[in-house]
Amino acid sequence: MATPTQTMAERTRQMWTAVDYHPIAVQDLLVSELLARAADVHSGHRVLDVAAGTGNSALAAARRGARVTATDIAASALETASRRAAVEGLSLEVEVADAQELPFEDGAFDVVMSSFGAMYAPDQRRAAGELLRVCRPGGRIAMANWTPDGIVARLQRVMASVMPKPAKPAPRPAPPVAWGGEQHCRELFGDRVASLSATVRVHEMCARSATDQVELMAGHLAPWHFATRSLPPEALRQLTEAAVAEYERVNRATDGTLVARAEYLELVAVRA
Repeated sequence: MATPTQTMAERTRQMWTAVDYHPIAVQDLLVSELLARAADVHSGHRVLDVAAGTGNSALAAARRGARVTATDIAASALETASRRAAVEGLSLEVEVADAQELPFEDGAFDVVMSSFGAMYAPDQRRAAGELLRVCRPGGRIAMANWTPDGIVARLQRVMASVMPKPAKPAPRPAPPVAWGGEQHCRELFGDRVASLSATVRVHEMCARSATDQVELMAGHLAPWHFATRSLPPEALRQLTEAAVAEYERVNRATDGTLVARAEYLELVAVRA
């Protein structure tokens, strides 16, 4: 009989397998390049990209000469990562795996990375423990996580406001964007890291318009994809209008296009 964690993992796998996430992922390429540099990835390093999606951070590390393994819960995303690596002539190993239950030995990697991935694991303490476990002592854990007050967090709150409420509310764990707070990360990692540095950076989401960006999310970002297909017309209209308004609030473009400010936390911790 499947455990609650396994049941949740299977539900998540099915959700993300049903969409092509890559059109969203390509907007975040620069984040991964900066993360690989912050993690000081060297040629020959053993690097693990956890919840890799279509491979942005894995490929950023591979471009620096690292020996990289990319894991994700969705095999279809890893297939895209493999195709991207082949086009660039890069070596990349892929393996389907849950961030909460990584199939690797203790201390197997010099650098463990995750950009906007492991932060979405339901059990945050378990995910943090796995990131630490597979990183060798003295190795580095590098993450890019959306902040609690940035555009992504506000969009998640907008979605929550229009979704049907359960008849019997369950206890609410810390939201994924809690990972975007330095203190929360320090609490999750505790004394298992020798040092931790965190920098709030600003990414830019670019599109022809805020409306186009929301439509992109509805087609390729799994939670939005399923939400927009389950909501009645009026609730869908409210969600779309509210999401467009949130993008416009952080839009620095004045020509009708979208260049939206998106804050994230770049974190590098050294394994004790």
